[in-house]
Amino acid sequence: MMNNCKEELRNKIDRWFEAHQEDMIKDLGKLVKINSVKTPAEEGAPYGPASKEVLTVAGDMLSVQGFSVRNFEDTMIEADLGPTPPLLGILAHLDIVGAGDGWDTDPFKVTLKDGILYGRGVTDNKGPAVASMYALYCARELCPELKSGVRLILGAAEETGCEDIASYLKKNTPPPNVFSPDANYPVVNTEKGRFAPFFAANWAEDKRLPRIVSITGGKTINVVPNKAEAVIEGFGKKDVESFCHEYSKKTGTEITAKVDGDKLIISVEGKAAHASMPDTGNNAQTALIEMLAAMPFAKSESFGYVKALNRLFGHGDYHGRALGISMSDEISGALTVNFGMVDFSEQGFAGNFDSRTPACADEVDITGIVTAALEKEGIKITESSISKCHHTPADTQFVKTLLRTYEDYTGLPSECVIMGGQTYVHDIPGGVAFGVTPKGETNNVHGPNEFISLEQLVLSAKMFTQVIIDMCG
Repeated sequence: MMNNCKEELRNKIDRWFEAHQEDMIKDLGKLVKINSVKTPAEEGAPYGPASKEVLTVAGDMLSVQGFSVRNFEDTMIEADLGPTPPLLGILAHLDIVGAGDGWDTDPFKVTLKDGILYGRGVTDNKGPAVASMYALYCARELCPELKSGVRLILGAAEETGCEDIASYLKKNTPPPNVFSPDANYPVVNTEKGRFAPFFAANWAEDKRLPRIVSITGGKTINVVPNKAEAVIEGFGKKDVESFCHEYSKKTGTEITAKVDGDKLIISVEGKAAHASMPDTGNNAQTALIEMLAAMPFAKSESFGYVKALNRLFGHGDYHGRALGISMSDEISGALTVNFGMVDFSEQGFAGNFDSRTPACADEVDITGIVTAALEKEGIKITESSISKCHHTPADTQFVKTLLRTYEDYTGLPSECVIMGGQTYVHDIPGGVAFGVTPKGETNNVHGPNEFISLEQLVLSAKMFTQVIIDMCG
């Protein structure tokens, strides 16, 4: 009898989403069209007008469906299913990273091609937010009298450090069971810590030729830079073409040079990726610095710093070996490093890196180790942030429910996995990430042509519905 009831519910969920699939795509389109990158605060818009707009649009969607929406000063919104206290919480975010270049479709329009949805945020994290909304709608219709409540919480500053959820948690207690659909399946129960220092150095301008005038790299600390550029003086184009060819081959990037008056512009194109998985990208910034460090520039203080940066952040050093922080453990895997941004001028530079740290790093003075490594090269840390590794045991009833749901709906074996990225649940005891990306895939998150299959998005919504009913029904 139990199996028959379970199969009947599954069939009802399937039919419901078949009838509402087009509505899901339309609502996703309303969110994707908003370029909701966080921008400087304006009056009434703490994360910029676009962030406020995307929260308003999402809130309107929920209100139209009969949900009472609470707005937390335009930083987050929440809505509850059911009149009883929430036993389950779902946390998603509506902000995005910049679209960048290299798209084959309009990043701010949902494009459906051969069963695949393209657009900035379709995976990270607007698509999962819409799937969560529709899971609430479906669960309400199929099980109108849930024993326990469900709370959907949507934010607008996850990509820039989660200050929205940090502020929210100071005044609000999350439900006892929370998942964020902002990672990979099956269940992410371990999220590495994060160490993100900013550093700088200055010097007197030196006009001796040949010299480096400027280096510009990545724009976001948590993205592997796919483009970098240097302006140099004192070389002819033919002088550097052999270097461009050699280091293109050596680094796997595309390096070109062009004349600009009495200067040369060297451009590097690599591959973007999330900072938590730097080995899946190809860092254009480190490739450029490696090439520049090998060229015969005049011996100046500024050129000395280029060589220092190459020693500290060698191309392909994804684990901080040169910094002295390479480490790993069985619970949370290996430490990773992404040299994310650099702005190098004639009189100084500023840069930063993003390190995702395992549990064993919490027992080490990682700040002290890096400070010493940088100061040895004459570089000082100007500010930094650090957070510890987050771990939820795999044997909790909540995690077991998520794993069982994944197995039932996919037919695949389930297990808990480790992630270098951090989600909204990082500081929530017992919180985990559940979906929406299949294990081992990246869906071009933070890169051009971000995508998710329509089948995968709908499947996720179905699983979220099942979890709501199993936990609260």
